Amino acid sequence: MRATTVRGIVAACAMLACLGLPPAASAGEGGRAANLFEDPGFEQGASGPWRMDKGKGTTAGFKVDDADAAEGKRSALVTVEATGEWGVQFGQIVPGGEAGKTYTFAAFVKSGGEPTQVQLEIERSARPWDRAVRSEKFTITKDKWTELHATFKVEKPFAEGWFAYVSCNRPNVAFRVDAFRLYEGDYVPPDKAAKQEAAAIGVSVYEMTPSTTAPFTSRWAKKEGIEKLPEGTTPRPLKAVSSAVLANDRLAAVVYPGGVIQLYSLSGKEPALRAQLEELPLRSAGPPSTVTLVKNAAAAGAVDVAYKLGDGSRAGLRIELRAGQAFIETAPIGAATTGLAINAPSRFAVLPDFFADDIVVDATELPVARGELPSENFLIHLLPDQQALVMAVWDVRGDDVEVTLAGEGNQRRITASEIRFGPKGRTWVAALDAPGIWHVRDLAKDDAGKIAKLDWKPPFPAQWRMDWRREDGLTDSWEIVAQRSDGNFVKHWLGRADTVPANRKRWTTVLGSFLYPCWIDKQGEAHIQPLAKPYRWVGPAIIYPLSRTSGTPLDRFTVLDVVRNTLGVGPCEYILDVEGQQSHYKGRATCANRDTLNPIYQRGEQKKRRDEILRSLDEVMVFIRHIRGRIQAYVDFGHDLLKYLAQQKQAHPELAARIGELEKLTAMIDEYVAKRRAEIKTPDEAQAMVDAFRKTMLDYEGKDAFERCKKFTAAIVEIGGSQDELVGECRLVARLVRQRAGLLMALEPRMGAVAREARARAQEVLRSPAGHEGARH
Repeated sequence: MRATTVRGIVAACAMLACLGLPPAASAGEGGRAANLFEDPGFEQGASGPWRMDKGKGTTAGFKVDDADAAEGKRSALVTVEATGEWGVQFGQIVPGGEAGKTYTFAAFVKSGGEPTQVQLEIERSARPWDRAVRSEKFTITKDKWTELHATFKVEKPFAEGWFAYVSCNRPNVAFRVDAFRLYEGDYVPPDKAAKQEAAAIGVSVYEMTPSTTAPFTSRWAKKEGIEKLPEGTTPRPLKAVSSAVLANDRLAAVVYPGGVIQLYSLSGKEPALRAQLEELPLRSAGPPSTVTLVKNAAAAGAVDVAYKLGDGSRAGLRIELRAGQAFIETAPIGAATTGLAINAPSRFAVLPDFFADDIVVDATELPVARGELPSENFLIHLLPDQQALVMAVWDVRGDDVEVTLAGEGNQRRITASEIRFGPKGRTWVAALDAPGIWHVRDLAKDDAGKIAKLDWKPPFPAQWRMDWRREDGLTDSWEIVAQRSDGNFVKHWLGRADTVPANRKRWTTVLGSFLYPCWIDKQGEAHIQPLAKPYRWVGPAIIYPLSRTSGTPLDRFTVLDVVRNTLGVGPCEYILDVEGQQSHYKGRATCANRDTLNPIYQRGEQKKRRDEILRSLDEVMVFIRHIRGRIQAYVDFGHDLLKYLAQQKQAHPELAARIGELEKLTAMIDEYVAKRRAEIKTPDEAQAMVDAFRKTMLDYEGKDAFERCKKFTAAIVEIGGSQDELVGECRLVARLVRQRAGLLMALEPRMGAVAREARARAQEVLRSPAGHEGARH
């Protein structure tokens, strides 16, 4: 166990970042040691999986910022004000190592002031919290980043996983941490590890001569007619009949001189075609395209496939592949190229929605030859064999996405999606594959309430999402919970973990009490128990990998990985509106007010605890008014949208029936409010009840004080409970409006403008939910 100071470490360790590696860190293929830490360099920002445990009496905190870094742009600053017991432990839950094998734990550390001492430690992530390793105490200073490392042999199983952390038990200190590594094997200096990784995942560029007999899939292994081009000189035009091949350890993109790009996965014995791309508008004739190599390095390779127009300008596409990534980037050359066509035939397409519920498009339910979908940055084609999915991401919202359809009955397919480039826009196309990377289960009404084991197991740990199909054709999106060793379940949402008890009992507004309907047990088996009320799910239910967890292998990508790695952390959080998805809790809930006041009056302590009572009364009114404000926001949304829809119906009578569907949904807000008007009362009526209690009960010590207090708190709880239900019902309506508007675009392209406006308004009102709205199941 030792500490190593590395001069110039920023350049050495930044090598992988320059290669465009995923924030989840380096992968573990081909003999490379996988880093067990997720987001080891804090490039995901504050939404990462990091945690701080504190001993009793310890005051400490941490933040992720870009003020300093050993590599990349960010690091974490840990500040310790006071210590008690064992002080501070800052780290991450990771999969436990295998007994009998050797592992190395390393991290870069730097003092934020005076020299201090820290340790590297790994312990079981559950009782009895026994350790796998504890290093010596290292002294760190503020003038340099120092990599601490400890190599150890695992002596016993750690089925519950590890908590790997940097510890400190000194008060009034601050230190920075960055570039965590935990991998199987002996210690390897970071510069050497970066070079090994770069060599394994780097991009190679090839020139491929045409063949009339052998397809690319059979030529690739032996590189028949495929010559690797040396790094360096660019631009380099290829021969008129030759194609370019860009390849890393995951993908191969074959760029043909006619302007067609074929995207292959390289995970199997031979390449597997996942998608064929073409520029828009499609060309059936015109000047020939030429292929020119414009970038050729291990970090990235790029080619232009372009042609000259009559005015001398160029049109076409630039295609780029980066090291270690599962996607290619496309960008237009010239104003004449307006978009990208993605040919990836599939029955199902998914538009992930991180505010409401996904839009799942089933080709068998769309009678049109062409349809439109909302242009909201993401689209997934679920390929027929359930072995792969193709995902498109774009950074500038242009015109709506168009899809083409063909076939009859169960064989009907979405043949292609057409995505427009916005001003200076780019479109990325990813191919993710694994056996069972997505799954579909057809449900019948009789399945409601019944437990069923799926004939599917997740191919790797992740946060899987299940899109249930409602009887009305809309979608309910749920995160599948995974069982932990203690029997409880956990689910993840945008970096936050939520626990579901072992009995799966759950309560939310609208749904009330229910059993969580989809889960993965300790053995990795997937199960469902569809809800029986208040509505039922029928038809195809879709499962796909939404985001990574601490157990996700670093050589696997999820949907959110693709989003982050294409758009970057900042734009990704902006598009996902991470801030707007944060729920807010103000004041004291009515049930908490009851639980505060009733024991005080039961014990006759009202005079002694007068200040506490007053504080509770003030805070419960803050809570009531906050929830009522959210209800009013939904009411205003409904009234404004109904007014807009009425105007559009008058302007476009041919769309009256479709607009009427949105009107019917939106009007449900007023129906819910009318049903609960008596129970929720008004904020002024609630305030009058509180004022009366304050006036008559603060110092009252009569024999009936406790009974009178219970009567008051029960009445306040009834108001709060009714408000909670109502705000949840209003939120459900806004979610349904947003989703239905998107589906109407596919059924009736002329609904595009109206649907976009309805979706935008719904998203705005769904932002910043109150904690009791049931924003997540």
